[in-house]
Amino acid sequence: MNKITIRVIFSIGVILLIGIYFFPLWKISLTVPQYPKDIAIHIWISKIENGTRKAMEIMNVLNHNIGMQEIQPDAISELRYFPWVLGILISIGMISAMLKKRVFRLIYLIVTITLFSLAVFDFYLWEYDYGHNLADDAPLKIENGNFQPPLIGQKSIVNFIVRSVPMIGAFFPVISTITMLFAIIKEK
Repeated sequence: MNKITIRVIFSIGVILLIGIYFFPLWKISLTVPQYPKDIAIHIWISKIENGTRKAMEIMNVLNHNIGMQEIQPDAISELRYFPWVLGILISIGMISAMLKKRVFRLIYLIVTITLFSLAVFDFYLWEYDYGHNLADDAPLKIENGNFQPPLIGQKSIVNFIVRSVPMIGAFFPVISTITMLFAIIKEK
């Protein structure tokens, strides 16, 4: 492949990251015996939204009973700065795609993979904090002392079934990374 084709493929990989702005990244849902339908929230890069009617309100009431802190999207700083970080990352990616030296694209890919790995780790820490820092005066006590949802998958906690799954937005960084990696491999 010639250099221009390589740069175009790499640019497509970078442009794919824009999809993160338009689709939810993650879904956390609860199956609770007293509710006929699952209660779900969708996590976007800049907001947390009800996946089902009044889901956040219901989750916060249930969480209060076991001593979890209330989910308040305005208090989650990542929802404010992640969109800016992604915008800067995309801009730098387009610049590195146009530069002649392959090393810039390789460094960009490594930085991108590192940042996305850190974002997933940050999400895990957020879940950990919400699930382990339970109030001592909660009406209900949990046997093992935590109510942390799984990062990915399903978990039974007391009489709840908690699911945590990636949504469409989470696949954009994966497809983007594969596309950029393909371009770098072909550039040799």
